[in-house]
Amino acid sequence: MKNTFIARNPSVLWFLAALGLFTALVTIASEATGAGLISTSFVKTLGKTLCLCLIAIAMDVVWGYCGILSLGHFAFFGIGGYSIGMWLMYARTEIIVTESLAGRTIPATPQEVSDAIGNQIFGVVGSSEFPLIWAFADSFWMQMAFVILIPGLLALVFGWLAFRSRVTGVYLSILTQAMTLALALYLFQNDSGLRGNNGLSGLQNLPGMDDVSQATVSLAFFLASAAALALGYLLFAWITDSKLGNIIQAIRDDEARVRFLGYHVESYKLFVFTITAIIAGIAGALYYPQAGIINPAEIAPIASIYLAVWVAIGGRGRLYGAVLGAAFVSLLSSWFTGGGAPNINLGFYTVQWVDWWLVLLGLSFVLVTLYAPKGIGGLFDKLVRKS
Repeated sequence: MKNTFIARNPSVLWFLAALGLFTALVTIASEATGAGLISTSFVKTLGKTLCLCLIAIAMDVVWGYCGILSLGHFAFFGIGGYSIGMWLMYARTEIIVTESLAGRTIPATPQEVSDAIGNQIFGVVGSSEFPLIWAFADSFWMQMAFVILIPGLLALVFGWLAFRSRVTGVYLSILTQAMTLALALYLFQNDSGLRGNNGLSGLQNLPGMDDVSQATVSLAFFLASAAALALGYLLFAWITDSKLGNIIQAIRDDEARVRFLGYHVESYKLFVFTITAIIAGIAGALYYPQAGIINPAEIAPIASIYLAVWVAIGGRGRLYGAVLGAAFVSLLSSWFTGGGAPNINLGFYTVQWVDWWLVLLGLSFVLVTLYAPKGIGGLFDKLVRKS
């Protein structure tokens, strides 16, 4: 019994129990069940927070356990959002166009329907033709496959090129940031095929579910996000507890020595980089239907920097630390930027938290780095030991 996975990792059981209790309480208190103690908008906020927790643990594995400071993982998150967003926007527009053309004396041809859908989606950028990347936008299962395949393939190709060249440290971080910036700049163009700066909108409206209330839809996404977080946590806990986990931590601590011992370091780093990119894509596919919109700004390098800050504040090298950091910063950000925090009138100047929140976040990151390098997770560890 002492050698079982749970016995070696009691925090996994505690985390799953806490997540299960939290999920049950939110479900019971939501408007979808009739209690109405938690608003639908806040259920969406909590669902999005769970998605951010999922990408945070992916970032923790690639950075905290393997030592690769990736400043591009939010790009994979955004790609997952775009992949599912294309189907959501296409299917929703198809229903609207079909209903509007249903009253015609002469039935519309498939080409006319396709042209009308294209005009509705791409009219905002002065086009009506479907780009090649929308070839499978009408297929839910293909777009779901792309949620996994595109982030995975991009990470595989990028990682193979970078790791085989033995790019490490700050140089690798700069490369991942450059990849993210290049992708964001491309998506900002109107001819990118993804509506440029306008992005994809109306993603919260699920096709064929007009009769289902937003409260129910929001709760369903919240439950799906909780399930994804639980499975993702289990997967990464199993990986980090295995022999593979020991090797990637050794790579983090002394890459040259691990290579000297005969391990193919590049293969291990490539596996970790790719699997975490796939999980980031899945998290994004769950996040953006709850957000309702996605645009290239979501993929900008600053988003990946925020992700690194969340993990640092939570405590890298601890999966639950990444969750704590992402949840803490995300909810605090919503409170400060959503008008929850009262402005402070100093007489000569009024502190408006919408403007000063990022300064506070940056200051928190500096203080944690200097005085609590193990983050919130480290403080949690101390409390557990004392008890």
